[in-house]
Amino acid sequence: MLSRQLKKIDKVIEKLLINTETETETETESNSSIENEIEHLRDDELQNIVDNSEHILERFYNIYLYIQNIFKFIFGVAGIYLMWICLHYFASHLYVKFCVPTTVMGFLLSPFMTATPHCQGLRWVVYNAANMINNMWIVCGAWVCSTLLKTNIVATHDMS
Repeated sequence: MLSRQLKKIDKVIEKLLINTETETETETESNSSIENEIEHLRDDELQNIVDNSEHILERFYNIYLYIQNIFKFIFGVAGIYLMWICLHYFASHLYVKFCVPTTVMGFLLSPFMTATPHCQGLRWVVYNAANMINNMWIVCGAWVCSTLLKTNIVATHDMS
């Protein structure tokens, strides 16, 4: 549709170019009708573009909202898992840095440092975060197995 309108505009422009070479009073009247036709075509074309762009923008916005909802759901579920991973990682490195440094003095002080509150807290975080990560792997594995079994059961019922 747009290509037809562009062809019409091209024809009108060609007529304008031809008419400008040999312009008389009668040609001036035809020029004004041609100009009116061009204005009309431009208005129609512009309105089509506006309508299409509004429709496209609305579709993009709906897709954006859908993807945003998916990310919210994923980060809501995976956020707890990521939090435990971060806690385990940072607590492990902090424990090594503050409670068992890799020096001779750190070796000599390590029996005394293990009793300090910050080292006990870091050990607690490392231990419980590791247990939570293990439990989450079990939950993910159980979900995958249940999903595969549902798919397999549906497939076997469809075959019979």
